[in-house]
Amino acid sequence: MIKLFRRLYRLFLLVPWLAWMALVSLKISYQRDRWLAVQGMIGQIQKWARGLLRILNIRLIVHPEGVGYQGGLLVSNHMGYLDIVVHAAFSGMRFCPKSDVRSWPVMGWYVELTHPIWIDRRSRLKSKEALQEFCSTLEHGVPLIVYPEGTSTDGKQVLPFKTSSFEVASTGGFAIQPIVTIYRVPEGADSPCWYTDIGMVPHLWKLLGIPWIQCDIYVLPQIAAEGRTRKELADLTWKVISEAHRKYFQQDEQTNKG
Repeated sequence: MIKLFRRLYRLFLLVPWLAWMALVSLKISYQRDRWLAVQGMIGQIQKWARGLLRILNIRLIVHPEGVGYQGGLLVSNHMGYLDIVVHAAFSGMRFCPKSDVRSWPVMGWYVELTHPIWIDRRSRLKSKEALQEFCSTLEHGVPLIVYPEGTSTDGKQVLPFKTSSFEVASTGGFAIQPIVTIYRVPEGADSPCWYTDIGMVPHLWKLLGIPWIQCDIYVLPQIAAEGRTRKELADLTWKVISEAHRKYFQQDEQTNKG
């Protein structure tokens, strides 16, 4: 009964919050200067995300404390749509959703409002256009994040990275900013990770029932891209992130057992 009340209460808060943020973002999003609109939406996205963290009772802890976005291409392990919220709260950023999201009722329009870079891997032309947009985004100092595992996981391991996400860093000389993301929930609670065949709506219903979530983001040293191919960057970044994930994930497990 308590869990049902928690879900309904959070839904009651979510709907007006999302509607209000969309309303106040319209003027910023529809500016004639596209890059002013993109940069202006970064602050709005961060406000949107931080509001969602409060509603969902998610505590975001950044290590080292006080560190924020310092440039470069952000790369993280991936556990589902919740990553977008916590990473946007960490540093307002430009999203890179799959083009299919564009056709979703209501949600497609909402995401469009943020000026995302739509990803369509079925088209070489669209992929090339997305790569060019990646470069322009980083050149304008707009935070951009990629999830090179290519799928979401249960958060217990980091899958090998696909190399395509690193093309922009290799060709443009942008540094890689690796981060590790780890979730903690009360014992017996549902997982916040969306990695199975369960639909988004059923999983979101479960997420709304979790009493609290702690998200730890570990900001690792940047990796220089100059002189490295996209494969070398992918392999090196995966090694750095997977080793750090193993270290911090084991620390969390030992803390929980203790």
